[in-house]
Amino acid sequence: MVFIVTSKTSLKRVVVSKDEIDGLKIALLEDEQLVEVYFESADEESIASSIYLGRVENIVPNLQAAFVNIGEGKNAFLREKDVCLSKPRNGKTLKVEMLKPKQKILVQVKKDAIGLKGPQVTSYISIPGRYLVLMPYVANIGISRKITDQSERKRLFEIAKSISKGYGLVVRTAAEGVDAQKISEELQHLKKTWEEIQKKFRRARKPQLIYEDHGLLEYILREKIDDSVDEIIIDDERVYNELLGMIKSLNLKRQPMIRLSKIDIFKELNIEKQILDSLSRTVRLPSGGVLYFDPAEALLVIDVNTGSNTSGVDSEDLILKTNIESAKEIPRQLRLRNESGVIVIDFIDMKSESERQLVIHVLEEELKKDKVKTTIGGFTHFGLLEMTRKRVSPPLREFYKVKCPVCLGDGTVVSPRRIAGSVLKEIQTMDSKDIGEVEVHLHPSMKTYFQDDAVKSIERSKNLKIRLIFDGQTNNKYDIKYKKRGKI
Repeated sequence: MVFIVTSKTSLKRVVVSKDEIDGLKIALLEDEQLVEVYFESADEESIASSIYLGRVENIVPNLQAAFVNIGEGKNAFLREKDVCLSKPRNGKTLKVEMLKPKQKILVQVKKDAIGLKGPQVTSYISIPGRYLVLMPYVANIGISRKITDQSERKRLFEIAKSISKGYGLVVRTAAEGVDAQKISEELQHLKKTWEEIQKKFRRARKPQLIYEDHGLLEYILREKIDDSVDEIIIDDERVYNELLGMIKSLNLKRQPMIRLSKIDIFKELNIEKQILDSLSRTVRLPSGGVLYFDPAEALLVIDVNTGSNTSGVDSEDLILKTNIESAKEIPRQLRLRNESGVIVIDFIDMKSESERQLVIHVLEEELKKDKVKTTIGGFTHFGLLEMTRKRVSPPLREFYKVKCPVCLGDGTVVSPRRIAGSVLKEIQTMDSKDIGEVEVHLHPSMKTYFQDDAVKSIERSKNLKIRLIFDGQTNNKYDIKYKKRGKI
């Protein structure tokens, strides 16, 4: 069987909703299917891209890093390669060793804190605009790889070179076809922003926030709205009027239709249900195959299974079909779930190298829709595909889920049978010389795990009374109270 991989044009919508509970919510849809979702209250938890006055706390040469206090609780981690200093001439001293404890330093957050790890920062500052990224400490000029027309790349390079004046610049995809005047005007705005950052840094003394990127609506307009967007739907009149004024400044070749809705558009377009579905561990594919998503702190494992698709089990056609469907769906799930870090995909084993390359090709084509940087490392010796996705904000699950108070995020609890055994063993091995009664408080679900014969046997051997009271609040915990003879 031959599989032909084609990319079709999708109907792209941006849906903007606002309510008193969640605040501003923005969803990106392709053919009515949710691909990305953003919450203003969720983004408030992220400090990525923010610029801080930091204070060097300590330098750890063995780690080739320094820890920097930025006033956000956990110290930030500054790696050797992120220190914006010239390399020492002797070639032996590290750049981080040139820093001094308590030194004032300007840093920008690259990655938010994860678990016990503090945020990761860099002293190579970058300030993004729609057409350009200004890099004050380097002099390089780069052009987005997504601009493939060579004559356009040359034109944009010449524009950037003529206006850079010693600053480093990255020309973004949105600059394609934009005239030099608009690009130059944006650079002037970015330079003013940089001057304000420098002024605040010079005046400030304590670790603190110096510069924070614009709000969610401005971020979406800058990063997500382009000529491929067909329609923007808004259910809040104030946001609608605000966006009408902002959209004109984007210089789009094809203006999207902007529509005001009088109803809850998230509910009307079934977006809330799609969000809740995306939190599931399993994703079912059209052919009956299943994807299993198992996230860890900085790692995501995805397992591909044929599931209920048993037609022609063990056939190469079935395996390839399921793997190709998975390669199409996984990039959408990564965007929607906003998962990042190291991603390992266990595709169903393929014998042919050409089939593996086809799966990688499909994956690459779908990942082009993702504006977050991703890198495919290829298949390992054991047939696992490795890739990475840059972390720009917390995953969706962190906004919607909290750790289970029973298992504390482990996903399992101690077996009730084991708990019952622990209770009886603790009573059996205690010094019962002065104890007349033992009172045990347990969860009601534990009632069937205590055998009367075992309890009575211990009562006889220890010469005491055991009272089992099933009124506990947590099913994996118990509380034992000892009563001395003749006393409470």
